[in-house]
Amino acid sequence: MWFMNHISNPIVRWILSSRLHGLMSKNVLLITFRGRKSGKHFTTPVQYIQTGQEIWIIVGYPEKKRWWKNLTESTLVNLCLRGEWQSGQAITLTGDENRAEIVRGLGLIKNQNPGLRDEYTQRTLPNADLSGFVLVKVLLD
Repeated sequence: MWFMNHISNPIVRWILSSRLHGLMSKNVLLITFRGRKSGKHFTTPVQYIQTGQEIWIIVGYPEKKRWWKNLTESTLVNLCLRGEWQSGQAITLTGDENRAEIVRGLGLIKNQNPGLRDEYTQRTLPNADLSGFVLVKVLLD
């Protein structure tokens, strides 16, 4: 995690905010948000898919990451999406609390990224264990 936070993420942030964004911006964007306790602004790269005005972000290893905890109900965020900054409202969807919306989001993700189909098909089954699973949905303004 140290390597990602101190080496990889700064390089990816630089690429995505430069004219070279096309190298990565098909699947990766920058999300900027305000810390709910500190009030500081944070920017982190994340993988995403877009369906119309919705952006879906799967939080990989959510137990090891904390950034998504700042996105409560309808949190204002800015996204650097394919080289363009846009604003939107983000909400964190967790585990069984938001089962229907998570399953809907995973269905959209599987349709747009067939490489993830096998990984997420099990999670969309009616009795799937979604505890510990985190998905962020952003509605663009």
